[in-house]
Parts: sequence; structure tokens; C-alpha cells
Amino acid sequence: MARHWIFDFDGTLVHSEAAITQCFQRITQKLAPHRLDVAKNVLIGPPLRQTVAEILGDPEHSLIDEFVSNFIRMHDDDVLNHTTAYPSAHETLASLHQRGDKIAIATNKRLAPTIKILQHFNWDKFFIFVECSDSEVIMRDKHQMIKTIVEKDNDFKGAYFVGDTVGDGLSANSSNLPFIKANYGYGRTEG
Repeated sequence: MARHWIFDFDGTLVHSEAAITQCFQRITQKLAPHRLDVAKNVLIGPPLRQTVAEILGDPEHSLIDEFVSNFIRMHDDDVLNHTTAYPSAHETLASLHQRGDKIAIATNKRLAPTIKILQHFNWDKFFIFVECSDSEVIMRDKHQMIKTIVEKDNDFKGAYFVGDTVGDGLSANSSNLPFIKANYGYGRTEG
């Protein structure tokens, strides 16, 4: 019997923490050096604007747009040089796909770098749906992305959600999906 899976991306299938952290630190050093300690310790995984607001210390900070723009340019140019697949990720996805399971992604990562990475690892063939925070005109959270996947294919209503953070678990819970926690991911230190 085929099963259905929705995966988070960063911290669950790929390890891109170094690239993301380096970008946050470089931009913070340039725009708000007094906030560098925050940038060094910020959780990777929440949406970009939310993380930038946390780094800058204010969700209405005047430098958010400039910070986000710098991050997109810096990160996307170098994403493949600093992103690796977690051990067994390829084998797991290939096995699920081969046995006929349906697989989707719901990630706070933006669409452009997500597609770039999926194509680089030759994983794009495994996923029926790839929902990113910016896949639609209005930015969405994980719960909304999961809802979109279920609306596209009702079979995902009973999918397993695999993620690495408390936020992923809360999104699975609010979507009435069983949650499988990737303990090796970025949320490993969360309580």
C-alpha cells in the first residue's frame, strides 16, 4: 500500500546551515554589527523575513528589505557550494519513490534555491509537489503549504510530515498529520 510523505527541506533532507549562517553573519556585520551575536545563534528554518527581523531585533526595522535582498543575492549565488545531502537522504527518497509512495516538500526556503538544489541532486523526479514560502504571491507558513498540498491531492490528508524543528511539529499537528522528527537537523537543540 502506497504511503504519502511531506518533507521539510533544510535540516531534514539537506544540510545548508553553514551557507545560511555565513550569509546572516556577513550581512549583519555590514548592516548591524551590534547584532552579530544574535546572527551567530539564530535558528535556521523559520521564514527568511522572520529570521531577519529576529536578527535585527524588530519586525518593523528599516533595514529588513535591504538585509533580505543582500541575503538572496549572496545565498543563491553560492548555495550549491555549501549544501550537502544528509546521509541516506537520496536512498530514502529513491526507495519511497520506487515503491510508489507520493512525496512532497513543504519548506520555508524560497523556491529558486530549492529547485536549484533539487535539480543538482537529481531529486526533482521524486516530488509530486514542491511548496515553498514564496511559491505563491502571498508568503505562506508551513501549515498553509501543507493545506495547499492536500488541496491539490486529497491523498496527502493522511501523509506523514518529516521535519526537524518544533515549528515543523506544530505545523504537522495543526494539519492533523503524524510527525516524524529528524533529530539530526537544525532543531536538535530545541526543547
